[in-house]
Amino acid sequence: MTETAAGATTETVRHRTSLAVWDIPQAVAAGGHFTVKAGAKSSGGCALGGCRVTVLDGGGAVVASGLLGAEPWPGTDALFWSEIELCAPQAAGLATLAMRFDAVSLGEPHDGALQPFSVAVVLPPEHVLTVTVAADDGPVADAIVRAGPIRVMTDAEGRAKLHLAKGRHELAVWKTGYETKPLPLTIDADAAVLVEARALPEQNPDAIWTA
Repeated sequence: MTETAAGATTETVRHRTSLAVWDIPQAVAAGGHFTVKAGAKSSGGCALGGCRVTVLDGGGAVVASGLLGAEPWPGTDALFWSEIELCAPQAAGLATLAMRFDAVSLGEPHDGALQPFSVAVVLPPEHVLTVTVAADDGPVADAIVRAGPIRVMTDAEGRAKLHLAKGRHELAVWKTGYETKPLPLTIDADAAVLVEARALPEQNPDAIWTA
């Protein structure tokens, strides 16, 4: 509430703030550096450029910070953003973080905002695994090849390269219209594997199913 010169009171408008985090890498090496983008938007359309955003670790300690830029994200009129550089923890696993927006420096009252996010931390890669995915009719392009949080797509020749740490992994391949089996493997040097994909029969859209 604020009081006017005539003694009347008016209610102070308090704006909400929405916060977004994007361009989070699918996986980062333990101890390695990476960046994310953070953006904040005022429900009142206020310019938030110059406001600070901070990144908190799982224990609530500040591990990084940055200032929102003066220009909104392209294609928006009020999403002010910044790119924040972070350092991954030394231990592998899922690192839980949170982006925080503090509104104390704004002239108009705003609520703060907190947006959790997470990133997969893996052991530093030591070897390259070359995967070739093929079916009876030839190479399978644009298939997703995954080993834990590491994920790449095959090229036109059905090949993909994964940079993996030494140790045990399970390789999985997926593409609509094909079937493959998970492949357990142990990486102790650069290696190459062939994954056989079976083309699934096309479903007849005119087929009538009965119980």
